[in-house]
Amino acid sequence: MKTLLGPFIAFGLAAMGSSLKCEVCTGIGTNCSGNTMPCEADEDVCVTTIAQNSVAGFLMQMVVKNCGSLDTCRYGPKYMNFGQGKIIQSSVSCCEGDACQTEIPLMPPANTEPNGNQCPACYALSSTSCPDETVDCLGSEDHCLDMETRVTYGNVVLNSIQKGCVSKSVCDDLKIGDTEITGGTASATILKSECKPATIKS
Repeated sequence: MKTLLGPFIAFGLAAMGSSLKCEVCTGIGTNCSGNTMPCEADEDVCVTTIAQNSVAGFLMQMVVKNCGSLDTCRYGPKYMNFGQGKIIQSSVSCCEGDACQTEIPLMPPANTEPNGNQCPACYALSSTSCPDETVDCLGSEDHCLDMETRVTYGNVVLNSIQKGCVSKSVCDDLKIGDTEITGGTASATILKSECKPATIKS
């Protein structure tokens, strides 16, 4: 699972011939329940992701349960900071075996202490450009992300831009061409994903 658009989006599932089955659901809050679905051949664990998102101007917490790869479980909590209070953080827990019950992961308290790094910052939905600002990186955010996505919701297609400070685990988990699905009706495809070490504030 890619957990960053990740906090709120789960990969499409259902591949015949795979032996692993996991509960699949998305919900507001810290828990959800859904049907057990077969996993893709390269998905070997059941994953629960919990995320907090303040991008829309208010704090929202969501949970996603689905199939994933063991690599997803090796990463620690992920942090993204787009400036102007737009912050996403997520944490995962994993288990192996059909319909195993993953523990709801704990969301570590956000580290709001500036770490001396800076990045260009921007968050624009339904746009292909936005004015660059600069944001001070916090806690473990040591890389700058420049990402573009195409969001599809029914017949509506929107491009979005996200720039800001992220933890390295975010960069390791994003790949161009990945398509993620939320709620069965909306999807987001990564068109551009570039990471580089953050600049030390002068």
